[in-house]
Amino acid sequence: MDLYLLRHGETDYNRRKALQGQLDSPLNETGRRQARDVARQLAGVRFDRIYVSPLHRARDTAVLATGLPEEQLTMEPAIIEISFGVWEGHNTDSLGEAFTPFFADPPAYQPPEGGESLQHLIRRVEVFLERVSREHAGNHTVLAVSHGAAIHAMITAALNAPLSRFW
Repeated sequence: MDLYLLRHGETDYNRRKALQGQLDSPLNETGRRQARDVARQLAGVRFDRIYVSPLHRARDTAVLATGLPEEQLTMEPAIIEISFGVWEGHNTDSLGEAFTPFFADPPAYQPPEGGESLQHLIRRVEVFLERVSREHAGNHTVLAVSHGAAIHAMITAALNAPLSRFW
């Protein structure tokens, strides 16, 4: 199986350096342009299945990047972005030292109230990868349209890499 991983395009939260997590924010004009650019790069690639995070920024990216209507995409909750709990919507600069390990030292990251650990995220997407590998064994081409941390978790799981190599 060939698995393509695509991160959603830019949103206003990305531009402001605010944590979206599982907030359902739309693409901005830059994000829509990025998705249309991907469509040109994927021209000629035929996907047997397209799995998409249920958040609008991923769904809209998938529609623009593939040219397919949403009804032909498979919504996949397992590849939704990590939950940042009470930090969602906050600018990363305002979170201080508590957020620093998320990028600087992933094994030391402690999720906030209502948030998800990196270990849980990795296990969640690992279950998805195992299922997709079974369902699409052989000569299949699959696209997963997801989010930054979720995609890094997929790569970490696929490579069986230590959490220290997450980013």
